[in-house]
Amino acid sequence: MAAVSLQIARRFLRLSGNLVRSPYRSAFMASKDDLSKPNWVKVGLSFGATVAIWVLLLKQHNEHLAEYERRKAARES
Repeated sequence: MAAVSLQIARRFLRLSGNLVRSPYRSAFMASKDDLSKPNWVKVGLSFGATVAIWVLLLKQHNEHLAEYERRKAARES
């Protein structure tokens, strides 16, 4: 049943002007990374970005904490 519907779909696509291609290989082939040779540029960028995000997060947290303490002190007085 599935083979029949596949043949009908191919016939319809041929009639509509679209080319039906069998499975093809892409010009860009994905390959697994070689774990024995790490890409140190990627590692450095990843860790650097992580550190930068944490620094910004902690800086923003300290600013929010200071603002909270300032407003708390203004409310009490």
